[in-house]
Amino acid sequence: MLAAALRAELTRNAMDVRPRMQGRGTDFCGRHSDSGRHYWRQPLAKLLSIQYLRAFAAFGVVAFHAQGFTYGRTLVIGSAGVDVFFVVSGFVMWTVTAYRTQAPTDFFLNRMVRIVPMYWFVTLSFVFAAMVFPILFPRLVVSTTHTLASLFFVPMRSPSDGEIWPVVVPGWTLNYEMFFYAVFAMALVLENTTRLVFLAAVFLVLTLIGRLYTGGSPLIVFYTAPIVLEFPAGVLLGRAFEQDRLPQLRWGYISLTAGLLLLFVSVRFEIDSPRAMVWGIPAFLLVAGAVIIEKNRSVPLVPALAVLGDASYSVYLTHTLTISAIGKFKAHFNPLSFFAASLVLSALIGVAAWRLFERPLAEFLKPRRRVQQPHFAE
Repeated sequence: MLAAALRAELTRNAMDVRPRMQGRGTDFCGRHSDSGRHYWRQPLAKLLSIQYLRAFAAFGVVAFHAQGFTYGRTLVIGSAGVDVFFVVSGFVMWTVTAYRTQAPTDFFLNRMVRIVPMYWFVTLSFVFAAMVFPILFPRLVVSTTHTLASLFFVPMRSPSDGEIWPVVVPGWTLNYEMFFYAVFAMALVLENTTRLVFLAAVFLVLTLIGRLYTGGSPLIVFYTAPIVLEFPAGVLLGRAFEQDRLPQLRWGYISLTAGLLLLFVSVRFEIDSPRAMVWGIPAFLLVAGAVIIEKNRSVPLVPALAVLGDASYSVYLTHTLTISAIGKFKAHFNPLSFFAASLVLSALIGVAAWRLFERPLAEFLKPRRRVQQPHFAE
């Protein structure tokens, strides 16, 4: 049934996207600076490169966790998918708001509609299952305070292991995302150049505070980690894209290649710190390379990747539960079949969750727009 739903969604996505890709390179929307000088041309079509990156990032994280349940985390490189998500988030938020003016409250409400319903559903389902079937979650300590902190994106040490995790562990990245959205929303009252400086300054100051801070407050420790610099890195890329200042096509391929090589070098020599450099820089190069390539030439439509890009958020939130459920039957798998089953079922369940819950609810809650706007992999 899930496989049939996935096939239907792939067909629907191919029909939806192809018309938008026709005439690519000629269907642009112009924008002018206050002085009247034209300074960027924005494609109306969906950026397929961003969709594909989201799909690969999500399944990099899935692969990382699936391998961890077998024999060692040899696919630790997959964890860098989180860093790709952060750079993509900075890029997308800048390009979306550069294209259309948004009030801070409207922007933040749209982000909440995009993030909160699915996250609350998964978190509350997890808590409910842990309370009803505690034998299935022997290491989980359910706490009302921790659950509320998780639901409202407040970093807190887990009563289960003392780490700064929410109830659904992958949700730690959403704490960063929501914080970035809050800062970005405040910056929307500023003119573009000033906004760019403000965002860079805020996150640089936070990391400097982190270097000096020696206490144990989860809030300060969490939000002053250098990984927050990946958001303004994506913003800078978005600004270059907006102003049509990206380099020529060959630099896109060079950037992609350099990003991949740096990731493989870090794994080969078991280097994973400091994360913002070891994985953040390659993540930026991968996103920059993909965007530069799509700016200079058409990117072919791969329906499966486009759908998985759309469903990447649901895949990301549900995959640990999927892998844990498969892990209950690990005795019936060898390492390879366990890994394959984890990837396939994470994809099917993630796409089903996106199709049946995340997308319909987000569409229902989303404020109605008077004018159709580009997708930009929001």
